[in-house]
Amino acid sequence: MKKTLIPLALGLLTGMASTIATANTGTINFVGKIDSSTCPIEVVNPGSGAIGNEVSMGSISPSRFTAVGQEYPGNDFILRVPADAGCNLDPANPNTGTVTFTGTADTSGDYYATKNFTGAATGVAIVIKDNTGFAVKNGTASNTYPLSATVASDMKFDAYYRSTAATVTAGPADADVAFLVTIN
Repeated sequence: MKKTLIPLALGLLTGMASTIATANTGTINFVGKIDSSTCPIEVVNPGSGAIGNEVSMGSISPSRFTAVGQEYPGNDFILRVPADAGCNLDPANPNTGTVTFTGTADTSGDYYATKNFTGAATGVAIVIKDNTGFAVKNGTASNTYPLSATVASDMKFDAYYRSTAATVTAGPADADVAFLVTIN
């Protein structure tokens, strides 16, 4: 009797093992794209037409700021989207773009803090306004801009100083702000 039970037990174990292995099979689909080109966005100074990543904000007296939330224009700038440089613009359909700016947040969290170092201005932040005149808050997309697939498209913005305190002190008021252009 022992001989009969051993082959039967081995047969049951083998059948169970093969059932367990087939119950856990499936397919994984990996989907993606390897894209060697990015869309080369240019930062343009509208006054001179110079291309670079520096926007000169000029000089404003701290005495002009007498309360929290006052704004004084610094300068405007353009983010230029080239027509045919790997930007995936569709000539058959209208394209639009938005810009999301990110940087160190000021005390409100909405605007862009100026750099904090010995001798730097205090009580002031940078505000960026889009083509509707509304502030583009830190980490939030701008209003949409029309983009052309056949000619370069300019997305114009205005930069302002904004007081974050009732008293603003003199000194350099610089900020680093990154941008991401999303093309729809």
